Amino acid sequence: MDHTCPIETRFNNQNQASASHIAESIKLKYLNVKTKYTPIDIKNDMETIHGVKISYMMAWRSKEKAFEMLRGKPCDSYKALPTFLYMLAATNPGSVIDIELRDDDSFLYVFTALKASIEGWQHCKPIMVVDGTFLKATFGGMLLVATAQDASGKLFPLAFSVVDSENDDSWKYFFYQIREAFGTREDICIESDRHLSIESAVKKVYPEAAHGICIFHLLNNLKTHFKKNAKNIKEPFFGAAKAYTEKEFNYHMKVLNSLDDRIIPFLADIGYARWSRVHCKSKRYKTMTSNLAESLNAAILHARELPITSLLMHLHDLQQEYSYKNRNIAMNTVTTLTTNHEDALFQNYIHSLKLQVKPSTKNIISVMENGKKYTVNMTKRTCTCKKFETDEIPCKHAVAVLNKDKIKPYEYCSKYYTKAAMLATYSETVYPLEREEWIIPEEVKDQVVLHRTRTGRPKKRRFTSHVERKGKFGKCGHAGHNKKTCQNMPKPA
Repeated sequence: MDHTCPIETRFNNQNQASASHIAESIKLKYLNVKTKYTPIDIKNDMETIHGVKISYMMAWRSKEKAFEMLRGKPCDSYKALPTFLYMLAATNPGSVIDIELRDDDSFLYVFTALKASIEGWQHCKPIMVVDGTFLKATFGGMLLVATAQDASGKLFPLAFSVVDSENDDSWKYFFYQIREAFGTREDICIESDRHLSIESAVKKVYPEAAHGICIFHLLNNLKTHFKKNAKNIKEPFFGAAKAYTEKEFNYHMKVLNSLDDRIIPFLADIGYARWSRVHCKSKRYKTMTSNLAESLNAAILHARELPITSLLMHLHDLQQEYSYKNRNIAMNTVTTLTTNHEDALFQNYIHSLKLQVKPSTKNIISVMENGKKYTVNMTKRTCTCKKFETDEIPCKHAVAVLNKDKIKPYEYCSKYYTKAAMLATYSETVYPLEREEWIIPEEVKDQVVLHRTRTGRPKKRRFTSHVERKGKFGKCGHAGHNKKTCQNMPKPA
């Protein structure tokens, strides 16, 4: 033994660096859940800093033990779940909390929706985006999320649920709990990817809701089915999906048909109402993708390795952080509308200066743009361009009419775009959970929740489709296909 070595004291004069002793020396690296410190990093640091060579598996076991030291054993986290849920409901009264167990008391589902989210949802656009993402913890599972947008377009988390997997039963459970917590609203639209279990659950639990498909996911499906024209599909498909009028929609569909006459039957079979803005039975505003839920999943990416109780605690803290931060943004807003909608209105004002207004009747006014006539009805808040009634903000033609009559445009904007709506969204407080103040009834302490069994090593990354991969596979050097199916010119040597 080298008694001058500083690592000797830390390892209690051991001749070998065991996984437990290595874990003791590295555990502070993982205090922040966003820290990325891999087994390779551990292996390299042990060799370069301490001169100790360890195997990759030793480094991996050290990492797992460091997690246990900071967050406890994963199986103990399930035992602590009833206590956490009781305190979450006690400190945030009015929240909807639910847990379901199997007959053998093993964990099945858990659902949380805070009162702040339930109250705030009423002041957001009636569009709910849902998605699922796998958990990386020891016992796996799936995290289902539902989110909305506040008046400034920022994420507003609604509900979370940990389930066994993405299947019919788990999604039905999730939507039943959402309906119990949030109820329904006029013109509600639920947006997601094309997962069949989501479609089935929406039809059963929310039959009155429009179910929109994320156009980015659908684009990837098109590229997979029609590989020959994969590069040329995006522009006309997005044009058709985002079209405000039937005429514009039909034009882009003709372009798609010219690329491959199988595309239109494929899209028709899915249903135009599920991905086309002009055909949707509810207003989708500008929300055409599931990016809201994807962004929320990205924000909690590193937390997915946490044990279940620590994960739910982290999600609570995240909602508390969002609530505090966005409430301050709303309080510091000095305009009638939020900044992003003030900018959109200003852009419409700039474009309106080039337009010519020709009154027709008291309520119906014609606006000329490049020789084309648009009809604006300020009473019904409509325009033949369809943007006024769809986006619920005066289009450039409506702004031209308002400018002529010197009328402020704010009364013609949706209430969901205002500063008042954003303040109302964050009017409820997300109360913190202080462990030292927890007083738990005995019946809660006695409740048994066992972890579910799982075999194999937890996967850390989801499987990606070939259109998402960044590797270069074709002879041409581009992604999205292999050398056998490459139809392009080979890459120069």
